[in-house]
Amino acid sequence: MPSRPRPALVGRLDELARVSAALGGDDGGAVLLGGDAGIGKSALVGRVVEDAAGRVLLGHCVGEAGTTLPYLPFVEMVAGLDARERDLVDELVAAHPGLVPLVPRLAGGARGDAVRADLVEAVHATLAELGRRGPVLVVVEDVHWADESTRELLSLLFTRGAPEGVGLLATWRTDDIHRRHPLAAALALWSRLPSLTRVELGPLPDADLRQVVRRAAADLGPRVVEDVARRAEGNAFFAEELAAAAGAGGVDAGDLTRLLLTRVDQLDDDAQSVVRVAAVIGRRVPHALLERVAAVPPGVLRTALRAALEHHVLEPWADRGYEFRHALLAEAVSEDLLPHERVQLHRACADALLEDPGLGSDAALARHALASGDRTLALTAAVRAGDSARRMGGPAEALAHFETALGLVDVEAPEVHTLTLRAAGAANAAGRPMRAMTLLRSRLAGTAPSPRERAELLGALAFASRMTEERVDREALTAEALTLLDDDAPAPLRVGLLTRRAEVLTDVGATTEALAVADEAMALAVQHDLLVDRADLSSVLVRLGEAAGDPGEAMRRLEAVVAEWTDAPDLALLRAMHVLASIHLRRGDYRAALEGFEREHAEARRAGLEASVFGTDGRAFAVTAAHEMGDWDLAVRLVADAATAGLPAGGLAGVESAGSYVPAARGSLDPEALLAAARPWWSEDGRIAAQAGAVAVDVLGRAGRLERMLEVRDEVVAHLRSLWSMPRVPVEVRVAALALGHIGSVLRERPTAERRRLLEVAEELASDAAAVWGPGSSLPDPSLEGEAWVARARAEALRVRWAGGAEVAPQALVEAWREVVELFDRRAEPYEVARVRARLAEVLTAAGDPTGAAEQVAAARAVAERLGARPLLEDLDRLGAGPRPGGTTLTAREHEVLTLLAAGRSNGEVGRALFISTKTASVHVSNILAKLGAGSRGEAVALAREAGLLGEG
Repeated sequence: MPSRPRPALVGRLDELARVSAALGGDDGGAVLLGGDAGIGKSALVGRVVEDAAGRVLLGHCVGEAGTTLPYLPFVEMVAGLDARERDLVDELVAAHPGLVPLVPRLAGGARGDAVRADLVEAVHATLAELGRRGPVLVVVEDVHWADESTRELLSLLFTRGAPEGVGLLATWRTDDIHRRHPLAAALALWSRLPSLTRVELGPLPDADLRQVVRRAAADLGPRVVEDVARRAEGNAFFAEELAAAAGAGGVDAGDLTRLLLTRVDQLDDDAQSVVRVAAVIGRRVPHALLERVAAVPPGVLRTALRAALEHHVLEPWADRGYEFRHALLAEAVSEDLLPHERVQLHRACADALLEDPGLGSDAALARHALASGDRTLALTAAVRAGDSARRMGGPAEALAHFETALGLVDVEAPEVHTLTLRAAGAANAAGRPMRAMTLLRSRLAGTAPSPRERAELLGALAFASRMTEERVDREALTAEALTLLDDDAPAPLRVGLLTRRAEVLTDVGATTEALAVADEAMALAVQHDLLVDRADLSSVLVRLGEAAGDPGEAMRRLEAVVAEWTDAPDLALLRAMHVLASIHLRRGDYRAALEGFEREHAEARRAGLEASVFGTDGRAFAVTAAHEMGDWDLAVRLVADAATAGLPAGGLAGVESAGSYVPAARGSLDPEALLAAARPWWSEDGRIAAQAGAVAVDVLGRAGRLERMLEVRDEVVAHLRSLWSMPRVPVEVRVAALALGHIGSVLRERPTAERRRLLEVAEELASDAAAVWGPGSSLPDPSLEGEAWVARARAEALRVRWAGGAEVAPQALVEAWREVVELFDRRAEPYEVARVRARLAEVLTAAGDPTGAAEQVAAARAVAERLGARPLLEDLDRLGAGPRPGGTTLTAREHEVLTLLAAGRSNGEVGRALFISTKTASVHVSNILAKLGAGSRGEAVALAREAGLLGEG
């Protein structure tokens, strides 16, 4: 077994499946597993070893020159086997004496030199013998350090093919092999063998890498995790090292730097000199620029580059030049330079780029100019680079360049204002509105801007704050901004501020004033042909129309603006699309909503705005639309697509929270894992808290964990009330209804004292839910979805009182739940309709209407089976499926259980036969006894036979 702890496997499921498939089977198999140092080979091997069904023989090659014994990994294997099964080793040695040199306790007494052919044959025969006795996994790690004897032995084993029942797995570092490396020839031979499967590990996906970082240093904040994951570039080892360094106070890892520099130290002086120049140029090195700055004879440059390529310091970069094997390697080489050396090289790079701009970009010029101390040149180049990045749809890169420029310009310079607005706009487009607000506030607090500049900054601050959860008095901001404008203010600025003002007034419910402001702004926008502002204003007007209950005309106007949009997509267009799709979603027109959100996503991707708030929210709402319309497989695919799209961590958390409803309803979600993943983002996006919280409440309650369910409910509600500065929040109704439902389902089973306490809790939940849209509420009237959940909360509260023994007329329960079914049916959300039908079936049964109950169960079951909603199906199994002979109503599942009872099966045997838990089987048995009026299992079987429920016999 492994002689040292191995890192846990993260991701790599596809590679694991390939390796396992190639090693598995009775015929044996062989795999050559390659990858850079730290890429995850050891973790994958560890999982293969853990999953191995039989014996594992593990050996390692070591890299200390001059100290390696011949056949070292095989000596290690046999020694380990000898320690565990000495009698077996003695038996093998007796049958195959050539094995003796590999058994440490016997090798010292052997006479004469070992005959290589005998030893090789003995190893092969031994593996064949072990394979006949059971599965065997042979692992040789780090064969790039293997001695010649080991390489030859592996060549024989690979060439002959693994013996029956034996899997051979060898690992090697791809970054350690150059043309003259001793393993190079062997690799060429092995790779041509049809019996050997070659697997090479590439970089870990970002999502898996973030998991590695969090596992290595659990206390890191989300942004530090993102930074470490970005710098590690898919390498698990680097991620762990950087995470550990970050946890200790920084991401500088000296030991890692020294490790990386050992590869460079193997080069001769000329090659090291060229590599140093390349490191200053950057991760990717255009050949023409390297040639210009290195200033060495062509022959020397060619020889140096060949050496750097063979030692995997550099790699070919398309047909343009070279790139470092890893960015950290370039950093390490650059940091190893003397300070004056580094400055001189940066100056040479800047001069070359100024002389010939075709050698590199404005961004490269800005970097080299700044590093060489030329701030004026760096400022000019940074602004040009920011504009170029923005034009190319790279808002995050534009933000970085503009912030660089802001750091170089004098605080009193006139260009500071324009640069701040450009940087804030790039931050919004990059999905970082909090950063935009920081930049704007810094400018507002600095050297006093002019009144017009201040108005522009306040308007930009109001816009950015709408995309955050921060409490900002936007009403005061927009009022002040409008008072600062003079009569000569540009029309775009005035229209923009009026739009922001109309938004704020809409938010606070001042719809009449908001409409007047929006109309004034729209007249100006039309007069001056301001298409972007027309789209922005149309979005506000749609919201006003929706608040008034008639958004139709405003929607048509907004759709027309979107249709005539001819410029490149920007945030105003994405917002317009988002508003339209969101209204369709709230109306229950899921297909139109899904199409709208998918279009929004396509436009965001086309413009490079996928990371913006609208870009990420569009993905999350598309998942919600797919879930609510009942296309759960599509919802799952959309979440999977988002996970591989490189979204910001917060955006991905929003998508995953929206997607959590599906695994929850299918019974495969861990609520604590969901909460742990979502909670870091609650303060940035309250929707994540609402969705993850509601899902966790539902799953915890279904599992009978009522105390934890109530803890989560209280945490979510308190957080959202505080975050949004509201006495009540709409999600309270949903979580109250869910919690009440789970309390009502178990109340009769609980002891008297606990039952009293749960009844008190239920009264509080019902009261909180009723107050959300009750008298004095500041919230706008509920949508159809809100009305449905309000009715559901009332019906669940009535059901709790009924379950608690209160005087509740069965017909009152039936009427309450018929109203809920009717509202959810209008909402046309299949899963929730099926759930409330199950509740209606329960109360219909209690009211003496088994036929009506059976109809509701049948309708709900059809939906639950299509969606794969296993927990709901189990609930339906406990309800009646229609009248049976003799007047007794049994579900299909209860008939299966009854048949097994008649055969004398115990509850445990029933559970195993039907693939359900013993507890569930026991519940079915209790229901059968109650329905048949039987006092025992035997009596139930006898009564069932009399009623014809078991047929003859």
